[in-house]
Amino acid sequence: MKNIVFLYAGNCCDRVFDKVFDEKSSFDLTVKWAQNVKESSAVFILCTDREEDAVRKNLALIADNGASVISKAEWNTRLLIQTMAEECKKQGAENAVFTFADRPFMDSYLSNEVIECHKKYIAEYTFADGYPYGFSPEVISAGTLNILSGMAKEEPVDNECIFNVMKQDINSFEIEAVIAPKDYRMLRFDFSCSVKRNFIACKRLYEAAKASGVKFNAKDLSDFAETNAAVQKTLPSFYNVQISSKYNAFPFYAQPLEVYCKDKSDMSLEKFSCLVKQISDFSEDAVVSLSASGEPLHISNLAEYVNKILEFPKLKVLIETDGTLVTEGLASSIEALGEKDRVIWIIGIDAATPAMYEKIWKNGSFEKAVNAVSILAKHFSQVYPQFTRMNENEEELEAFYRYYHAKESPSLGKLIIQKYDSFCKMLPDRKPADLSPLTRNPCWHLKRDMTILCDGTVPLCRECVGSAIGNAFETDIESIWKFSDEKIEEHLKSNYCGKCGDCDEYYTFNF
Repeated sequence: MKNIVFLYAGNCCDRVFDKVFDEKSSFDLTVKWAQNVKESSAVFILCTDREEDAVRKNLALIADNGASVISKAEWNTRLLIQTMAEECKKQGAENAVFTFADRPFMDSYLSNEVIECHKKYIAEYTFADGYPYGFSPEVISAGTLNILSGMAKEEPVDNECIFNVMKQDINSFEIEAVIAPKDYRMLRFDFSCSVKRNFIACKRLYEAAKASGVKFNAKDLSDFAETNAAVQKTLPSFYNVQISSKYNAFPFYAQPLEVYCKDKSDMSLEKFSCLVKQISDFSEDAVVSLSASGEPLHISNLAEYVNKILEFPKLKVLIETDGTLVTEGLASSIEALGEKDRVIWIIGIDAATPAMYEKIWKNGSFEKAVNAVSILAKHFSQVYPQFTRMNENEEELEAFYRYYHAKESPSLGKLIIQKYDSFCKMLPDRKPADLSPLTRNPCWHLKRDMTILCDGTVPLCRECVGSAIGNAFETDIESIWKFSDEKIEEHLKSNYCGKCGDCDEYYTFNF
């Protein structure tokens, strides 16, 4: 069986070439892995014109690398698959072995196991299931690549881009998998180095595993990472920022948020601008929500706040609203900023009928909330009507889902079914079903989120109403972020005291 290895380097940045793994970079280690792939006849590195010089320079430093470089102005899923199909045809290869060029922990044993599984069962696509990203490749037969090239779209290249193409007609393909001894996917690890938070996790895992004598294979590293707080908690990926504490419509399940912020004045654009700069410097990429509580559309110059976020190309903005203040003018003003694909909207509706809506929302308008979905969807691609599932509205869940899930609906099939939150038992328990996992895991929100109120107050988390671990207008957010490290350590020891003990939001996550 003749294979060709393809390493995607189209998202590489300088840190991919940083020699932080015992004088080797993640790029060095991935290329070294590629050289040892079973029955491989060639290695191709796929990069953009921007990274080509850096790729060639670092490739030249690796002895006997035997790799070729293919550079394009930009890559997308269709071009990626087409390129692999063309090279397999030229080389007479049966399969493409694909992964990213920034993965320092690629496991040769697991990779060969995947290849052998692909060969044994004459599969069209084979992968390792249950492991974190970064330990093994995908194997795709040459004939399957030809089929997929006709199905693929010009969408970004990411961890699941090839499999997402196959999902369009998944029953038509012979898919095999090497199953992990336990499912690590709930940890949501991505051991690659192009994204800052993942780079930090890789570096910390490498150093801690080496110091502890852990074997560098997929299973042992996954088990070790599962118990290491420093690997699990790197940087925030979601910032929940309150720019206005005023409400227009008010759902009864938001009661605790009324006492969330002592200072009821809006966050000034000047302070918000400084805050966003800090967020970009610290996290580099993140989603910044303007809706920690209150109605962000009360800010008359909301487009200016949104623009402050969009000035940083790796940040996205989330606006969660009751929809009653949405207008064509507002939507057009934000669309005119020119980055509409980085703007996400959530409209709280929670009902399929006006009668149910009026039971849940005070001073709201079912008609305006539903119409807001239609208005926004004309201007933005990510518009989500939301249904918070409770005993009171459970009877309308199916109708809401069926209506908005339809491709011809105002949201074009997009919607969110949200879990009810009692805010650590501050509100009555209205959950119609218990969705919590059998085994409790360390809180996702402590590991990934930071909430910042109008006056700069940073609570431990969104559930901890009235608490404060710092003020983002007085202390840098990097210092504040470290205050929750000890809490994660306690969670790893299964110690859940105080509000954490009463909380069931620990298994939910944002971005």
